[in-house]
Amino acid sequence: MSRTITIGRSSQCDIVIAHDGISRVHAEISLIGNQYVYRDISKNGSSIGGRMINNERISVAAGTEILLANRIPLPWAQIYALLPMQPLHPYEQGTVAYGHGGHEPQPHVYVPDNRVYVKADEMGAGWGILAFLFPLIGWILYFAWKGERPNAASQVAKWAWIGFGVGFVLNLIAMASY
Repeated sequence: MSRTITIGRSSQCDIVIAHDGISRVHAEISLIGNQYVYRDISKNGSSIGGRMINNERISVAAGTEILLANRIPLPWAQIYALLPMQPLHPYEQGTVAYGHGGHEPQPHVYVPDNRVYVKADEMGAGWGILAFLFPLIGWILYFAWKGERPNAASQVAKWAWIGFGVGFVLNLIAMASY
């Protein structure tokens, strides 16, 4: 199933952007299956990942930085509201360029903003284990060394508390991102 919305300066567009550099109908974005396809149909073009396109159709990952007329960011929040995607994580998609009017993908793939995407659950598990083990090992060493090596014990206890604090802050940041 395919759905398409229009973006431009005209009041007839689904998403209206009142700016002189934006064409009356600047672009279309479609949701084909579970993939966004951006199509520039303007005179001023669009920029995707720093590359200017004009009258091209490109499959894009959700949230890819797209600048209309090379200066106005594509309003992804409005696109998500109008074209909601089925439950699939945006980082599982790539951005593939299509030829002029064709449907065959070109051999190059664009990744938005050159970011590396890591699944949140995989990243959380690794940080969770590290944030638990680092202080635990430090406190075990503290109690093992406090009689024989008090200076080393106090140092390792200090680093255990620092590790605990860093882990706590990272968990707060991770929770805030959900």
